[in-house]
Amino acid sequence: KKEKLDLDVDMIHRHGEFSDKLINLIPARFYLSDDDTEKKWFQGLSKAEKADAKRETVENIKKAKRDRKKIDSAAEELNVVEEAVKDLTYGYVKIEDNDAGNWKKNKKKRVSKAKELEMAMKLRDLKKDPEKGDVVAKKNSWQAAIKRAAGIKVRDDPKRLKQRIHKGKKRREKNAEKWKERVEVQKKVREEKQQKRSENITERIQQNKMRKIAKREKKLLRSGY
Repeated sequence: KKEKLDLDVDMIHRHGEFSDKLINLIPARFYLSDDDTEKKWFQGLSKAEKADAKRETVENIKKAKRDRKKIDSAAEELNVVEEAVKDLTYGYVKIEDNDAGNWKKNKKKRVSKAKELEMAMKLRDLKKDPEKGDVVAKKNSWQAAIKRAAGIKVRDDPKRLKQRIHKGKKRREKNAEKWKERVEVQKKVREEKQQKRSENITERIQQNKMRKIAKREKKLLRSGY
């Protein structure tokens, strides 16, 4: 009998916990009335207690609405992140599912600075759009954050891109000038070597000629002529 009694108590306890969990799953609107004229559950309370209870109920309802807004906002941000990941370019080429087999070949195909500037200016114009500006800005911020997390440089500032293009142009002009000077120096050195070689050949020919003359004169002196 004692074991049966303990079993019944345990079962009642578990049923009570299960009932509490079910009650917690029921939204407040099903058992809290929005009608201010309904005061049945206020019976037996003082005016101060009624005011506190009513204030607490209002706060609970407001908190539930705020929590729902937070959930909706988080879901919206999650959708933005998913779209950003789908359109992620990583500063090179857009990664598509059908390009998975060619990623080694595509990863070296970098976007030119002019193309980066064009995309940045287009993005800047889209951000100014009164209807889509906020969505575009949020999406771009997520893309930039994901790229930076992947260790990829983000270049979406038109002003800085113009400066980079200008510096690159100056650097190319300077390198071209240096290359021209180098070619001229190499040409001059090559001409000097050619001139020196020609002079050496002429000098050797003259020396051979003089040796032959000296040899012939010596031979003539020996013969008594």
